[in-house]
Amino acid sequence: MTFWEALTVAGLITTIMGVFFTICGILNNRTLKEESRHTREILIRIEQGQEETRREIAQMMSEARKEMTEAIKYLADLIRVESQATREMIQGRS
Repeated sequence: MTFWEALTVAGLITTIMGVFFTICGILNNRTLKEESRHTREILIRIEQGQEETRREIAQMMSEARKEMTEAIKYLADLIRVESQATREMIQGRS
């Protein structure tokens, strides 16, 4: 095999390898784009779930605040009634 034949074979092998790597790159790019799309969809679903959970928690906190307000008002009324009864009892003894 002469130098020129060896050079031709090396060039042919390089060309074949270039085509092979190009095809592999194209396929890999398509696969990566598809996986990226799937990942984005999953992240969007996670974000939507978190937003829904935040809304539910905010609603539950609002309800809890209302219940606590009612409980505090009830305790304040109870304290007022008991203190009035205690005052009357003390005034009645005097």
